[in-house]
Amino acid sequence: MHNLIQDARYGLRMLFKNPGFTAVAVLTLALGIGANTAIFSIVNGVLLHPLPFSNPDQLVRLVFSNRGVGANDIGLSVPELDDLRDRAGIFQDVSVVWPANANLTGAQHPERLEMLGVSPNYFSMLGVSAQLGRVFGPEDKAEGFAEAVVISDNLWRRSFGKDPAILGRRLQLDNDPYTIVGVLPPGFRHPGRTVASDVDVWATAGFRSNPFPKPNRAIRLLPGAIARLKPGLTVDQAQAKLDALAATLRSDYPNNYPPRAQWSVEAEPLQQSLVGDVRPMLLVLMGSVFLIILIASVNIANLLLARASGRQREIAVRLALGAGRGRIVGQMLMEAMVLAVVSGFVGICTAAALLHSMLRYLPAKVPRVSEVHLDWTVLAFAALITLLTGLLFGLAPAIQAVRGDLFSAIREGARGSGYSIRTSRLRGVLIGSELALAVMLMVGAGLLLRTFWGLLQENPGFNPNHVVTAGLWLPVPNNPAADPYAKPEAEASFVREVLRRVSGFPGVQMAAITSDLPVTRTAFRILFTIEGRPAESSPDMAAEISSVTPDYFKVIQAQLAQGRFFAENDDATKDRVVIVDETTARRFWPNQDPIGKRVKFGAAPTNPPWMSVVGVIKDVKHDGLDSDRVPHIYASIYQFPVKAMSVVMRTALPASLLEPQVRREIQAVDPNLPVFEIKTMDDIIGASLAPRRLSAELVGLFAILALLLASVGIYGLLAYMVGQRAHEIGVRMALGAQPGNIRQMVLAHGAILAGIGIVAGLVFAGVAAPVFATLLYGVHPFDPLVFVSVPAVLMLVALLASYVPAHRATKVDPIVALRDV
Repeated sequence: MHNLIQDARYGLRMLFKNPGFTAVAVLTLALGIGANTAIFSIVNGVLLHPLPFSNPDQLVRLVFSNRGVGANDIGLSVPELDDLRDRAGIFQDVSVVWPANANLTGAQHPERLEMLGVSPNYFSMLGVSAQLGRVFGPEDKAEGFAEAVVISDNLWRRSFGKDPAILGRRLQLDNDPYTIVGVLPPGFRHPGRTVASDVDVWATAGFRSNPFPKPNRAIRLLPGAIARLKPGLTVDQAQAKLDALAATLRSDYPNNYPPRAQWSVEAEPLQQSLVGDVRPMLLVLMGSVFLIILIASVNIANLLLARASGRQREIAVRLALGAGRGRIVGQMLMEAMVLAVVSGFVGICTAAALLHSMLRYLPAKVPRVSEVHLDWTVLAFAALITLLTGLLFGLAPAIQAVRGDLFSAIREGARGSGYSIRTSRLRGVLIGSELALAVMLMVGAGLLLRTFWGLLQENPGFNPNHVVTAGLWLPVPNNPAADPYAKPEAEASFVREVLRRVSGFPGVQMAAITSDLPVTRTAFRILFTIEGRPAESSPDMAAEISSVTPDYFKVIQAQLAQGRFFAENDDATKDRVVIVDETTARRFWPNQDPIGKRVKFGAAPTNPPWMSVVGVIKDVKHDGLDSDRVPHIYASIYQFPVKAMSVVMRTALPASLLEPQVRREIQAVDPNLPVFEIKTMDDIIGASLAPRRLSAELVGLFAILALLLASVGIYGLLAYMVGQRAHEIGVRMALGAQPGNIRQMVLAHGAILAGIGIVAGLVFAGVAAPVFATLLYGVHPFDPLVFVSVPAVLMLVALLASYVPAHRATKVDPIVALRDV
């Protein structure tokens, strides 16, 4: 212990003795440690930390799919919910989860809230209690919606000023009265997907009576469910029993589960389901930032090797006087560890600042962001990476320092040829490794940047410029008789009046309404049937459906390929008509004219009407710019009414200027309707690309940092080599070597070193490239442009970094070099 303390004090003295070296080393390492710690904080909070519920490994999300037609996550019916509860035999609890909008009325201004419809056992299944009042219980069992609601801590603070007398207060949601019975703890978040943001209100229902239709196995109105497995049951065991249950149901109800649909139920661990979309992005970021700390460590190891070469005679004398090699290695390792500890402390401070900035720019789609912070797990990670970093960059110089010919070192000092050659070779290996790591990171960044740039150039099928949107939600009262928009004629009248008012704004060229905005992935995918064609003849007849007003395609400037647009008289009094996109036409009517063909949605028990195809529209990317073409069918909103709507306006005016006018005019039609999410279509597209933008920008930033570190490393190595070979260079010049020959010699050394590192890096990048595949779209993991341009850029930078030492070598004075022998 005495030796350790003594070595630590000596290490601190060496740091203060060389402030320039210390500053460079600490800043380099602190940046690497800070970046690793900040990214790990996000990975830990989002991916690794268990969900904050009792026995979270028992919680699963149930996913219902028609895999035969490529329709995933289609929801479930009430009878299927009963089957899971009564026949599966694997669940303690099952709860519906229904994210929805709700209109809060009765206050000074109507407000749109995010509501979650759940079963009464939702909170008990999660093991959550209220901070004020109570959560749902058996007393809240109802056929339709129960009167009780539970609100979030955020809504309590935001709208009710933390009023402790909130319990028992009445709310008007979608024109229905509810009573607040509880307020949830501040940290509670629904462990699943939501409509747009965190849930404000939880309501409970039996889903068997108004406003819900009579239970029917063919009507899958419930969007999803979560469940808790029975103790001791694994997810794989549960899945095997679910597969058996699904097979039994398909056999018992063949009309509801046609063979072509291949209906299935899957149990996903709830945490995996919640974070699955962002897992690849975060793991790639973690791997990228880990390469940065490796590159930084190699650079510091090279600096320590350079320092150790200056101490060659000192170490040799100490060994000659009887000092053990282990003692020397231990002391030099302690010096490295002291440097690492100081860098680690600065790195943690850096991580706190980086994390604060990164959380502000994380896409809204990243779940569990509220759980990200610098906790003890993160600090332990920072300490571990600090320790490993110190060992990584300290071990090689320490071992190298005690190797070699003792007497040669004493006689020749720092210029001993044997030691210098070995040191140069080791430094060359380290720099080659650094360049290889830089190549890997730059290839990854190049692939992500190519993807992002390609998406920016992707044709969305419409013109998003000068389009402003505004969201609406028509109420769904529990009593259908109280719904002012229950009849299609009433909703059609509302839609026409809103469009009349909005279209009259100065600066608004045209306006329309749609149920689903492009690139938002909100369109509902359903099965459909083509008249005169057996269902089994085309097993993948499924498409996404959107309801629009006649001018919608003109507003977004989508192109009509064939037929006609909707007309104002395509209403509930006329025959049903639809417009299909080109993907639908090509897939379901190959080499045929789809105009005049008839289709119908849904299954036979619902007795849907036939609809005639009157037009074909060029493909619009409704599922995001990074999605493949998905069949899409458009219906007239006057014939296929919906509750969720978006007003779209073609205008050169900014959204901020239009917002008060849009809100005023819509609420003049219905004062109880909140108007929300008023934004431009460009903003919506930008939000859809936010995860890809973040990963491309961060990995690109790390790649630039790696390039700079690699260039500094190769510059330092060649500068060291020139200094060590000053005598040799002097002799060469005395014997007639020209400056150009000397410059060429040094540049050739740098080029060979860079070439070896680049080739090794390309091999490693080829092995690692498939890891990026999940983050790529329209770009091959072995994209030739990336795999050619990255080596070219790195070689150019390496040659530029080599030029300064090469030029300095030509300035060596032969007389001075020979005199110093």
